Amino acid sequence: MRTTQFVVLLCAMALPVAAQQPAPANKDSAPAPSTAAGPAASIPADPAARKLLLDDALKFVQASDARPRLEQSLNKLLEEGKQVMLQRNPGLDPKFGDEWVKRMRERVKPDDFVEITAKVYASYYTSDELQQMTQAQLALKNSKIYSLAPELSQKIKANGPRIQHDINTEISRLGSSLSIEVGQEIEKEHPEWAKPLPPGPVSAAPAPSAKK
Repeated sequence: MRTTQFVVLLCAMALPVAAQQPAPANKDSAPAPSTAAGPAASIPADPAARKLLLDDALKFVQASDARPRLEQSLNKLLEEGKQVMLQRNPGLDPKFGDEWVKRMRERVKPDDFVEITAKVYASYYTSDELQQMTQAQLALKNSKIYSLAPELSQKIKANGPRIQHDINTEISRLGSSLSIEVGQEIEKEHPEWAKPLPPGPVSAAPAPSAKK
């Protein structure tokens, strides 16, 4: 039985980002124009400009408390993943699931997921926009008011679903890779924990009718 046939994908490891919750929009306001949404053409090719943009994106994600949120929810996510894996594969020994959780907890690096999130934001916003968003997030945490430019507020609202989708996709890809890697290791070390299900009862074929 191949591990890749039953290892659960960690699609749930998406990081919620507080800054995607700006002030509620007026119900009568017009939708954001299409030109305000979508990622930038590309992250700067110039190394210095690229580093500056990624640094600003990382500061914003850190201000949004993405890392502690992941750390707080990681155990719950892994336990849920184990339960899904065991439910979908009754032939697995529960010991397999327990070992999977243990090793995944050791392998999952919150900083990797934070970096993924920062790169996604860097593909949608400029350094100046990210700096404004960081200031707004820090002000919110300190119960202060920081008004974003209307154009940026509109852009944040328009980009929110796209950004969350991109983050989910990239984090799911990394989580799936780790999950499969860990599952293959466990199956190799403990093949007795991953036995295939026994074949079900075979229905008896109807007896041929007697020839007249």
